[in-house]
Amino acid sequence: MLLTKREEQLVRAFLQVGKLSLKEMADILQVSSRTVYRTLSDLMLTLEKDGIELIKDGRKYFLSGDLSILEESQSTDEVSASHRLILTAYQLLTSSTTIINEELQEQFWVSNVTVIQDVADIESRLKEFDLTIQRKRGYQVTGTPAQKRRFLAILLSNAISIQDFWNDHYPEFPILEKKQISSARRIFEEHQHLLGEVDSKLREFLIILLGLADNQDELLPVVNVSKEALDFSKHVFADLAKVSKKFYNLQEIIYFANILDQVIIKRQEIPLFREKFDSEFYYSISQMIDAVSRFTKINFFKDKLLFKLLFNHVRLSLAVPILFPEKASSNVAYLAAQQNKFLHSIVSLVMRDIFPAFIQNEFEYELVTLHFASSLRRSPDIYPIRLLLVTDERPLTTSVLISKIKNIAPFVELIDVQSTTNLSLVDSSQYDYCLTTKPIPKKEIDLISTFPNTQEILDLQEKLQLIQENRTVAERHELQTKATYDLQKYLEASSQILRNFELISVDNPLSFDQTVGQIVGILNFVTDAPYLTAKLLSRFELSPLAIPNTNLALLHTQSHTVNDSHFLLVELKNTVSALSMNHQNEEVKRVLVMLTKLNEQDEIRDMMTAISQSIIENNLYTEIYRTGNQEIIYQLLNTIFTEKIKKLEN
Repeated sequence: MLLTKREEQLVRAFLQVGKLSLKEMADILQVSSRTVYRTLSDLMLTLEKDGIELIKDGRKYFLSGDLSILEESQSTDEVSASHRLILTAYQLLTSSTTIINEELQEQFWVSNVTVIQDVADIESRLKEFDLTIQRKRGYQVTGTPAQKRRFLAILLSNAISIQDFWNDHYPEFPILEKKQISSARRIFEEHQHLLGEVDSKLREFLIILLGLADNQDELLPVVNVSKEALDFSKHVFADLAKVSKKFYNLQEIIYFANILDQVIIKRQEIPLFREKFDSEFYYSISQMIDAVSRFTKINFFKDKLLFKLLFNHVRLSLAVPILFPEKASSNVAYLAAQQNKFLHSIVSLVMRDIFPAFIQNEFEYELVTLHFASSLRRSPDIYPIRLLLVTDERPLTTSVLISKIKNIAPFVELIDVQSTTNLSLVDSSQYDYCLTTKPIPKKEIDLISTFPNTQEILDLQEKLQLIQENRTVAERHELQTKATYDLQKYLEASSQILRNFELISVDNPLSFDQTVGQIVGILNFVTDAPYLTAKLLSRFELSPLAIPNTNLALLHTQSHTVNDSHFLLVELKNTVSALSMNHQNEEVKRVLVMLTKLNEQDEIRDMMTAISQSIIENNLYTEIYRTGNQEIIYQLLNTIFTEKIKKLEN
């Protein structure tokens, strides 16, 4: 079945959403109601040949018949506008000569006007990455080699699906040598455990960067990268050099380490014991939730999952932004934004105020709006049914699908998400039901749409209820490895921190640096005050931790100079100025000091982490730290430790 591009968009929307009104169709197609009527009329004639009807139900329309036929429908347009922009940008970035209009017109069968508009769109995107298009007998991208390579890696990550990348299928992009990429992928995966869990798309981006390393460009001067990133980069390039028989210079190693720092190492959910972390990014997520909550008068902090989901979504978007999104390609996100226009407008304004220009587009606003809208509908797990969901979709899309499943089946205990690349390692017998968002060859797994329509959701609900009613009771392994913990040790750890806690007052100097030195100097559990002072100030300079608009600053580290782990609060007689998490000056009146000895037991570290998260993430707790006396803060710490131990028990 051949469809026009507009017809294909409508069919996809019907399959994903179910019923659509004329206004919703006009919004999806970005056309007038008259054009929608014409498109529907043509679509009805095409569908009738395959026994599919377009039925009107009140003010909405839906498709009836064998809809599986539509999955195989093809568009008469060979290249979408988004893909055309990607291919054009790729040529501009990789061609050694200028590209002229006539070449692009002939390649894509488009008019000169379309080419000019495409180049303008690409140029606008390039500017956000400090790149420009030079017009001199054609087009050519100019800018630093470092930025050009990074933009190219993002572009290729956009263009190549995870499945195609892992199958080495990317014929449109010859700059990627299959042998080199295959080696880079294998070596990266061998060392990946050092980085922790990495999103599949972010992994693809980093492997492409490794594959593009060629020693040909002047990349970066020596920059202040973390030891963790530098060690990882050195190991990976050493192994890559052995396999490829190439020598990789220091610039390549530092360039890759610097990007690792930016996109992964400095942006961890629990950053307390990291050498470096991006405090501004960490704060920005909390700031976004707080701002949207204030403007909408809805307390989104009540949703314990929202911070984590937004953290991971924005982290991925900053690392691998969607450069040229299809208009209304994510119909559910688009319609969620249309149905929540006030929420969408607030999210858009807040994001413009907080995040960089290259993720400022409607596509991102709609996805983040959907995150907040989904937060209102999330429901807890109740009854013990296990599902396996096989998908390579982005985290936000996956979380929305999981929310829909949990909404219709609150008796689902666990939905385990696995990438297609990990499927061979998964024991499907450990699940009650398995689903996939894409057909998998030689695997009998039921298919579910990324954005299932109403009928599909109802069918799934019936299926899950049937599974629950007829479930066979059998011994099964724990899929989520539960951390073994000693309750007594956690109780002892909390008692030790509470026993050592105190609120002290100091008549301090007028400078922040001198104040830190004075505070450390009066701590009797520190053996080398000058060394520890220098370390704390160095860490604070790299990752400032004055909490914006609170008059609080946090000093934290672990050191061999600390004999006994302590958390204490210091009230300053004289206000001092320090750099905050959003890199503005903060007038500090209280300093929270969190010091752990080297090789401290995990239970103490866990409790210290719980305190640090309460300081940064919880506005109510922050206010107590800011104004409370010793007894009140002691009770707060007791509450935090009790909540932590309850989570472990559950």
